Amino acid sequence: MQQNDPSELLEVFDAAGSPTRRAKSRAAIHVDGDWHQAFHCWIVRGLPGVEEIVLQRRSLLKDTYPGRWDAAAAGHWRFDETPEEAAREIAEELGLDVDFDRLAFRGSEPTEARFRNGLIDREHHRVYVLECDLALDGYRPDPKEVIGLAAFPARGLIDLAADCVALLTSVEAVAISDVGGIKKGQVTVKKHDLVPYSAERLRRLLGAVTRD
Repeated sequence: MQQNDPSELLEVFDAAGSPTRRAKSRAAIHVDGDWHQAFHCWIVRGLPGVEEIVLQRRSLLKDTYPGRWDAAAAGHWRFDETPEEAAREIAEELGLDVDFDRLAFRGSEPTEARFRNGLIDREHHRVYVLECDLALDGYRPDPKEVIGLAAFPARGLIDLAADCVALLTSVEAVAISDVGGIKKGQVTVKKHDLVPYSAERLRRLLGAVTRD
């Protein structure tokens, strides 16, 4: 099966989230269904009570959830990386240079998924939140990774995940061309357009109001 970065070296974890100190290739981990670790950064902006969540639209060439809207930056945590090193995903995917001290750690979340292409993805997401009010046309995303960015009302995003609303329209959005060009616009999404995070998880990690 076709995989992105199949030779990337990851660490095998157990189901409880403990490291085993065994290294395996990303390709082997996804075929065997081993637990591994991922870095996730959610970007929050706006005023208290009316916060917005910045999401990225994943490349159509991704081997999991192609074209869906996801956390602003997310990727595999390589073998022996420190948290500071794993945060490279922010620069690699979004083109933002962010001091690690600005990231607030929100905990670890296990997630399991099986895909039609045969991949078995069992991840422990190490979740961080970054407060950043930068306009989306100030980002410099990698077009091989990200084909769009959009900011959505935080409460609306949780309501969409909870099936309380059927549609959610962005406050701001940009499309990314295959050469990195940025075009402003607007997007409206359904629940199926998102990587499937539960409303409970979003409330727990982001909060309906994130800056109380």
